[in-house]
Amino acid sequence: MGSNPTPGAFSSTPCIDSRYVQQIEPNALSEIINFGLWMRKQGYRHSTVRYCIQGLKSVARKANLLQPESVKSYLASAEVSESKKAKLAEDLARFYAYERLPFDKPNYRRIEKLPFIPLEIEVDQLIAGCGRKAATFLQLIKETGMRAGEAWNLKWTDFDFEQRTVNVVPEKNSNPRQLKISPRLRGRHQP
Repeated sequence: MGSNPTPGAFSSTPCIDSRYVQQIEPNALSEIINFGLWMRKQGYRHSTVRYCIQGLKSVARKANLLQPESVKSYLASAEVSESKKAKLAEDLARFYAYERLPFDKPNYRRIEKLPFIPLEIEVDQLIAGCGRKAATFLQLIKETGMRAGEAWNLKWTDFDFEQRTVNVVPEKNSNPRQLKISPRLRGRHQP
């Protein structure tokens, strides 16, 4: 939603930021790119591919990516959270399976944290401080609890202003659903 998207976020190939290309061994970079293209062909979501490629590139800057034991040594001493190590280990296991290189995935566990949940008055203040479009978007998310991507992908035909409902097209393996909207939100669509 920001005005400065991640470099390569909207390209058809995996995210390649030219500032870091020279820091990664060319063979490793080539394998990372091929792996990203393979993931896209296998039906992985663009965001999954992008974050996986970013993780592999970050490891490739610190260790020889094509030597699994070197990578495991780096992971053991890396100053990142256990959750980040667990995610990197998953991405590396997928990469090494693609490369047909033996890799015993290290055992890192994600640390679950409670999310920050603002008070309703804080959410209302945020909505009041936004422009008309952003405020409507935030009000919709607040009232329905739908994901931002679900709200972003809505079309006018998904709304029934007479019945004050919205039909949600699911994302990320959720279910389609019909949700009620308030008269206040219904009134926001009018100029």
